[in-house]
Amino acid sequence: MTTVTLPISRPARLPAPAARTAWLRDALAAEPDDGRSPALKEDVSCDVCVVGGGYTGLWTALEILERAPGTDVVLVDADVCGGGASGANAGYLMPMWARFTSLVAISDHAEARRIGEASERAVDEILDFVEAHGIDAEHRRGPWMWAASSEAQRGAWNATLESLSRAGVEPLRELTADQARRAVGTPSHHGAVVDPHCATLQPAKLVRGLRRVALDRGVRVHEHTPLTALRRENGATVAVTPDADVRADRVVLAINAWAGRLGELADLMVTVASDTVLTVPVPDRLDAIGWRDATSVCDARKRLNYYRTTADGRLLIGKGGVGLARGNTGVDTMWGRALRPAEVRRQFLRLFPDLRDVPVDMMWTAPVEYAVTSVPFAGWLRSVPGVCYATGYSGDGVGPSKLMAKVLASLVLGTDDEWSGSALARPPGGSIPGEPLRYAGSRVALAAQRALEGREDRGAFVPGPVRRLASVDPSAFRRDGRRGRERPSRGDAAPRP
Repeated sequence: MTTVTLPISRPARLPAPAARTAWLRDALAAEPDDGRSPALKEDVSCDVCVVGGGYTGLWTALEILERAPGTDVVLVDADVCGGGASGANAGYLMPMWARFTSLVAISDHAEARRIGEASERAVDEILDFVEAHGIDAEHRRGPWMWAASSEAQRGAWNATLESLSRAGVEPLRELTADQARRAVGTPSHHGAVVDPHCATLQPAKLVRGLRRVALDRGVRVHEHTPLTALRRENGATVAVTPDADVRADRVVLAINAWAGRLGELADLMVTVASDTVLTVPVPDRLDAIGWRDATSVCDARKRLNYYRTTADGRLLIGKGGVGLARGNTGVDTMWGRALRPAEVRRQFLRLFPDLRDVPVDMMWTAPVEYAVTSVPFAGWLRSVPGVCYATGYSGDGVGPSKLMAKVLASLVLGTDDEWSGSALARPPGGSIPGEPLRYAGSRVALAAQRALEGREDRGAFVPGPVRRLASVDPSAFRRDGRRGRERPSRGDAAPRP
């Protein structure tokens, strides 16, 4: 009998779900607890046990039922569905074209194009699903902009555009500096590219809507039921929870940043924190600066700034790379209040000085699992047979989670198709240096990146040693520790919101 203990349950010191993010607060107020997903108290058996009630877990449960009606699926979550990254992210629904050089690096131009085209279709599939099931996700169609918010970021997308051209696709369109400024009313844009096939939405309302549909279709959902261990027993896989066991033919781990706490996956990702600020509704003020549509933005720095508006006229602005997880347990410290609010405030004032007096509704921080390849990956655990996983979204999970659900469903159902054979269906070939080097080195790199950003924002000279330290990127390492030959471009490797 093989047993793996998983210290991934969330500690009791975390804030209540209603206080964790404004998204989750509003989603739970609009759709209160209906009593349909009680904590698991008695042992159960099923065909498939899904661990994690976010986008990946819920899409996977629904995909399995779509392909194999009648499959008995049990889903457990340590908190509530949407209590993790799916209820804390910035709500960008977008294809994977900006990750194209990363996709090429793990496959080739043909496979990267196939994944990119599938990710573009996934945007439509998600919005069609929302409409068909009456989910009030506050979604709006609008372009996504990859912008240079300082002169130094100009052309960060050139390698991606060249790689897309080699593949015979041109999904991204370049803007002049003036066009990029006028699109969202900021004086700090120096050029951009845009992907028109995007949308924004209220992420927690989407995931709570997915929960409702999954329950309606027969998925047995148990919230407040953390996984504590896995074991293989008499040909089945047993998912152990505090009060009961789930005995299943297959287990799917859809735990995102918590996957870094599994020994065999820890070296394939590093977990960083991202701070998010959401203002009160100010539609008239946004109109006054010229931001009148659903354009969403990420800039091209490594510790990116991201900003968008909401359907009710709020401004969201966030900052990546504000904190770092120590070892493989630090993810639990990356929830709650913003870690570096002053830094987010400085970027807010630099980008939107005319909105300096707009009141803030809520600020929060959440973890991002940054994969060694900067794109998600899936596979089977070596330590416990019958367990597959998907993780590594690197901050961009709303749309790609739909693709990873297709990968996981193909793995679980034993289907030999384009998804089980996809470049996304295998673990990365590289690895991040282990502890204590990872934490110490990453802290130095993040400090150098903060220094570099500050100088670039002011147009000041950046010393060579600072630039070299700031350029350190986990995706530059191979499993044997040598520098990789193929690397994502600077902007392409940046975590998305």
